[in-house]
Amino acid sequence: MANGMHLPSMVERRADATADGSPSSTGNKSDAENRAVRPALDSPSVRLLLGGYVRRLHTNIEGESVTVAEVDVARRTVRIEAKTLVVSGGAVNSAALLLRSVSAQHPNGLGNSSGLLGRNYMVHNSTFFLAVNPARRNDTAWQKTLGLNDWYESRPDLPYPLGNLQMLGKLRAPMIKSARSWAPMWALKLVTDRSLDIYLTTEDLPRPDNRVTVDGDKIMISWTPNNLTPHHELVKRVSRALRKAGYPVVLTERMGIATNSHMCGTAVAGTDPSASVLDPDCRSHDVRNLFVVDSSFFPSSAALNPALTIAANALRVASTIDTSAR
Repeated sequence: MANGMHLPSMVERRADATADGSPSSTGNKSDAENRAVRPALDSPSVRLLLGGYVRRLHTNIEGESVTVAEVDVARRTVRIEAKTLVVSGGAVNSAALLLRSVSAQHPNGLGNSSGLLGRNYMVHNSTFFLAVNPARRNDTAWQKTLGLNDWYESRPDLPYPLGNLQMLGKLRAPMIKSARSWAPMWALKLVTDRSLDIYLTTEDLPRPDNRVTVDGDKIMISWTPNNLTPHHELVKRVSRALRKAGYPVVLTERMGIATNSHMCGTAVAGTDPSASVLDPDCRSHDVRNLFVVDSSFFPSSAALNPALTIAANALRVASTIDTSAR
């Protein structure tokens, strides 16, 4: 969820102090629910089916177009027919759905003539970073207002790009208790009351062996991190900068596969059907009325939260989808 918020007063900031990465009960957050789903539901042509599990997609006899989405909901199977179908389940679930939708015409998964569906799974190399000055309290109620790309570009002393620095929403003692269950709450509060909380991100590069596979309804992910040298260098340089700025204590936690909110790449877009799953408009090369409009289409992960790129791309291809649906 993107964190666009207009909170001019301290009272409003404190009401939404825990909304980074979580829904906001106040409705102030510019997330998908408040800015897309709820306005869309005001339209008489939009319906939200709750609790549905899209098991598979069916095509016509030739396998050239999707005809039915098979959905399990409330212990019954619902068949949804549409002239055009858009899949937006996220990089893992979109790939898994298409991989489950095998048929005689698509034996390796729907729209998978390239063999790349589910492959090139990417999730950022990331580190949670706390810089602490024991003598300085951090009384902010909402600090996710700063991002730096100063370390993104290569330079004479650095032959490769490193990545992005952005603030975390202000960490509180209960938030990190699960990660440090042995630490007493008073000690965690002592640290978080005096910390700058930072999220460091470096690109995870596309590798075919990093992939999503399915076994029936079971979804499996094979992922080996890569491009770690730049990430370690980013952590080192930010540590040096923060100590110089007056924060002598630096605490870091390298995040693994569990921190997977930035997944992408499993249905890569491109102009060559043999080297991509989707065309540049996010339409399947193999199935003319099937679009995948989420982070699956990314050819690379960049080193930024992909939410705004996903939204911008959806707006970019909307007219193509609309034309296909007519």
